[in-house]
Amino acid sequence: MTAIRWTMVVAGLAAAGCGGSSSDKPAPAADGGSMQGSGRDSGGMGMDSMHQGMKGMSGMGMSGMMPMMQAHMDSMGRMSPERMRAMMARHQDMASRMMDGMGADMRGMKMTPDAGWTALSDSVRQDLAELPALSGKELEARVKGHVDRMRRLMARHEAMMKE
Repeated sequence: MTAIRWTMVVAGLAAAGCGGSSSDKPAPAADGGSMQGSGRDSGGMGMDSMHQGMKGMSGMGMSGMMPMMQAHMDSMGRMSPERMRAMMARHQDMASRMMDGMGADMRGMKMTPDAGWTALSDSVRQDLAELPALSGKELEARVKGHVDRMRRLMARHEAMMKE
């Protein structure tokens, strides 16, 4: 990654961490389980900050989104089923943006997805459609598989972009 891109990533993360007006930030969860500013599940970056950063990096391409999405997937893999359910709409938004970006990268390079890519991305999309209806241990187990599929998809995308 070039120095300019790294600078943009750092600036984007700093801007995301600063937030914006208080109206941009969601209200804390009623159960006191708000992650805002806690950094508890994301290696030092609150989920709200990560989400804001993802929105702010839409013009940067996938290279700016990947580290943030990796951190998000690490966080999702460690959450309780209750927290997973509470984060599901945000996760769906972030994952959809990532997949849209991957598709745009591939189209930009005039790449045709192979059968493995298509099957894996279809599985991720199916996860995103089915996860919101799950809860408890069933959700927890399914998210573990989803996190694995998302990581494999990101790794495949990264490898394809290097070719």
